[in-house]
Amino acid sequence: MPDTLITPEVLALIGQETPPERNKFPISEEMAYDLANATEDPNPLYTDPDHAARSRFGRLLCPPLATWKDIAPPIGYFGAGQESHFQVPLPFNSYGLNGGADWQFLRPVYTGDWITRQFRVMDIFEKTGRSGPLVFIVRRETQTNQDGLVVQRADRVSIHRALPAGDQPAQAVNVSDELNTVSVSPPAPDVVLEQPQPGSQPQIHYEDVSVGRELTPVVKGPLTTTHLVRWAAANGNYARIHWDLPFAQLRQGLANVVINGSLKNQYLGQLAINFAGEEGWFRRFYVEHRGMDYPGDVITATGVVTSTEERDGFGHVECRVALRNQRGEETASGRAIVVLPKMGQSLPLVWEPQD
Repeated sequence: MPDTLITPEVLALIGQETPPERNKFPISEEMAYDLANATEDPNPLYTDPDHAARSRFGRLLCPPLATWKDIAPPIGYFGAGQESHFQVPLPFNSYGLNGGADWQFLRPVYTGDWITRQFRVMDIFEKTGRSGPLVFIVRRETQTNQDGLVVQRADRVSIHRALPAGDQPAQAVNVSDELNTVSVSPPAPDVVLEQPQPGSQPQIHYEDVSVGRELTPVVKGPLTTTHLVRWAAANGNYARIHWDLPFAQLRQGLANVVINGSLKNQYLGQLAINFAGEEGWFRRFYVEHRGMDYPGDVITATGVVTSTEERDGFGHVECRVALRNQRGEETASGRAIVVLPKMGQSLPLVWEPQD
């Protein structure tokens, strides 16, 4: 392995952009429903056309953290849709782990919208982790709708790690020849996990909030491999570390299949959107993934208000958010910025990006 993985060839990729890619289909009511169903999010803005029509949005929304669905991606060694991680030439063949992202939500995304996305490489850097050298790749994804209007922007971080090399390229991350025993995740044979039902809660206003206020937790689990497969079907990402136990253990050195980072993002997003209420706006979300969760785990999304500030006449509330499993491990953390209406105020549906 060379002293540095960041070669001049790799550095030259910073600033490069991919061609714009329009999705194969518009966002459908079925897609919005499937995403909400897969994340067990009972928000009627995603599933109830009549409720959405009566809201300030006027029609059904797509969950904002899942506005792009991979449609029939090619199937490769790492699964379907994962080869996009490997546009950067590195001297090892390793899965690109989800390191986190920084989203800005600028407009609602509705069912019927056509989404186009484009990526720009913002940065590439190297760190040394417990498992050895790590390469971090930061790509900015910009999504526009059919009118060419930017609906959201996300700086996404993928982390690439080198594992011990084997004899063949396909075995480059082979760390074991035997499967380790894992527990079969709940539920028990005679148990059916019920879907949560929509409920109503009063709208919180900016005047109601002060530093230290805790957000109502969102609890998920026990999570099963069925949750993972259902999420893959909803968003089109069939990465093998989330459903293929032999691949996860024998080829990636993982203890078990792992809960998707994108699914965990949804749980934190649900926490923030619940806090904002239908009259509020989930404006920005930054998250870092620092640990792994597995089938059988119960994970809880929590948040606490860390600051309040009036900007341009609107009440911005910043919260520290985190995910923690039943073992007490904090596996994701970050911050969410929610705009809450003042008493008698109606918030706009279009927002300018922040620095």
